[in-house]
Amino acid sequence: MINFFIFILVGASLLFTSNACALDNITHNQKLKKTEKLLVETADKISEGKIDAALEAVINLIDINPNFKLAHMIHGDLLLLQSHNYDQVSADTGKQYKEKISDLKLELSRRIKSFNNVDKNLIGSKINVLLAEDKKYLIFVDVKSSRLFAFSNNKGKLEYISDYYISVGKNGYGKKIEGDKKTPIGTYFTEKKITRTLPDLYGDGAYPINFPSAYDRLNNFSGYGIWIHGTPSTTYSRPPESSDGCIVLSNTDINELAYILDEPSTPVIISDTGLSKITSRDVSNIGIVQNEILSRIQGWKRSWEEKDINNYLDYYTDSAKYNNDNYLKWTTHKKNVFEKSKDLIIKIENISLFEYPGDHQELILVQFKQKYSSNLLNNEMIKQQIWVKRDSRWSIIYEGGT
Repeated sequence: MINFFIFILVGASLLFTSNACALDNITHNQKLKKTEKLLVETADKISEGKIDAALEAVINLIDINPNFKLAHMIHGDLLLLQSHNYDQVSADTGKQYKEKISDLKLELSRRIKSFNNVDKNLIGSKINVLLAEDKKYLIFVDVKSSRLFAFSNNKGKLEYISDYYISVGKNGYGKKIEGDKKTPIGTYFTEKKITRTLPDLYGDGAYPINFPSAYDRLNNFSGYGIWIHGTPSTTYSRPPESSDGCIVLSNTDINELAYILDEPSTPVIISDTGLSKITSRDVSNIGIVQNEILSRIQGWKRSWEEKDINNYLDYYTDSAKYNNDNYLKWTTHKKNVFEKSKDLIIKIENISLFEYPGDHQELILVQFKQKYSSNLLNNEMIKQQIWVKRDSRWSIIYEGGT
């Protein structure tokens, strides 16, 4: 016996220690999706042994989303239970569809856990991010819980908007090699929506992110074509690990997120840290790190304006890259420019800080507008730096224009 129904029954009762309270909170929150509310209600009624009420909830769920495979599977098991032939029929079905049932179990588990175990409003304060005014939104993806969170910029801090179930790569996450069917981990930015006609696989919209990033290239990661996109027209949602590396949402959700994804260069943090670890972070430590980075940026800028080449280079690691140039090449050029420059004026505006997950090192991605003026050159650019903490000090390992 595959025990799909028993999995729901036991799983729901374990996950919902106070179901009535949890559902009340969901109702009053008004930010959670009706689809997942009905899914939670179905599991709740099953755990209470109220099969007729569970059937009513799951039928409503199917009416809203006719292509929701998980809902159909639960519906089928409930009907089998009512017919008193559950053990026999479910066992036969299980042998034939064991892999599909396993995928649906995982989807159900992750959807329910995200409701009862996560304080959505707390997460934003625990992500190490400081947004400049030009960054209206931020997307945070937790691959371990199959969840995407959308935040708005409230005076530099993250304010929760909504969250969604997602699917990631067939082989999980931590993309390093082209074709490994993994989702990358790191901090990225959205690119323009793909407007050409795409196969139905990509659903109602596809938005590329800038993989491989500068940090990915430093580590020789390969691959391309990592998108945030929808589902086929015949499918409501896909199993948690089922894409070739893209982040996949239902078409309803991709359409709801469109106003954020259409915003130029929306930051997307894809994290394997896990929500439990993130929510246990000390907010004061996040503030300390941000102040340290901001102070180091001002010191770096000051040494540049003063043309103190030794102090300036001390802000970089001895293997730091500038765009595609290695340390020896770009520092040699920099020393030459320092010697010839006069009347140097440097302005830095719109500084944003982003944690960069996916590495054993502590990393921060910095982005700002830089205005440079001297006797040699006048220009403006959006600059990115990646800072790493080594020996209790923050230093630059990458710098370049975007």
